[in-house]
Amino acid sequence: MSGELIRIWPETWSEIWTKFQRTSFAPDDLYIELLRQVIPAPLAPTPPPIPPAEAFNEAGELIDVEALQARDTFELERKEFDEIRQARENAISGQDTREYFREALAAIATEADAVRCIERAYDALGTFDEAEKLKIKYRELVVEFLERYNVRYQVRGACSLHPTVPGLFATMLSEVRRVSNGDDHITELLSEFEDAFADLKIDRTATRLKTCLQKQYNLLEALGAACPGVDADTLGAMCDQIDWPHATIKEVGKKLYGFGSNYPGLRHGGKKKSQLRALTMRDFVSISLMLTAFTPYVASELEADRCYTC
Repeated sequence: MSGELIRIWPETWSEIWTKFQRTSFAPDDLYIELLRQVIPAPLAPTPPPIPPAEAFNEAGELIDVEALQARDTFELERKEFDEIRQARENAISGQDTREYFREALAAIATEADAVRCIERAYDALGTFDEAEKLKIKYRELVVEFLERYNVRYQVRGACSLHPTVPGLFATMLSEVRRVSNGDDHITELLSEFEDAFADLKIDRTATRLKTCLQKQYNLLEALGAACPGVDADTLGAMCDQIDWPHATIKEVGKKLYGFGSNYPGLRHGGKKKSQLRALTMRDFVSISLMLTAFTPYVASELEADRCYTC
């Protein structure tokens, strides 16, 4: 699952907007109306505060350096705003509308803005005569796009994008990459875990399964060691220093650590008699997901809200 919509946002131009505009019943002013209702109008710059009296000389001329810089900056911003506003007005009047709309879409840079754009476009179609036909076709294109690129959303209701459970995990792992950026040690361990995970395609032997889990344990311990107030070296000991909502959840974390330490050949040699049977892919999927589910507790800088919301 690719996770964020913004990562493949450029593909929406050919897969959604162009296909939609080529629909036989699409109105000639489609892009004009979408531009008017979907793309926010530029905001005028805020004038600087009125300079104090001492910023002027006896002749009433502004002489304060900071005030002069603020005035010049505002004048430049206002000039740019006027140009942008005029270009938008020209596009709404029918001049190079398609190209302006495409550039406006390309300028969208955040996940939240991309989602809002998709949803607002659906609502904007209600102004046309064949609104229902247009809405049905548009929704179909959006659904096809999300499924084709395996994005984290599903379309519910009229045209509302909602994160999926797989998307939650995908975005959480993206968050791990984000918070580990700049930490060479965590970045290296994350890369080792991903390499071990990729190697399972070659052969899913018990040895490879244990290696992959071992790399995941190492990653969690490195993340936990970076948490404020944590000075323990092992995941089990860290569980006594991490903030938990309930003692039972803490015990689950300790049990997971205990499994990793006690199962022979996983993290330590161990004793053969502690093994009930060899690990299978079913065990790996279950245990790996359980360890992944504990990641938000050990990654203190991870913004959990971003895993679900835009």
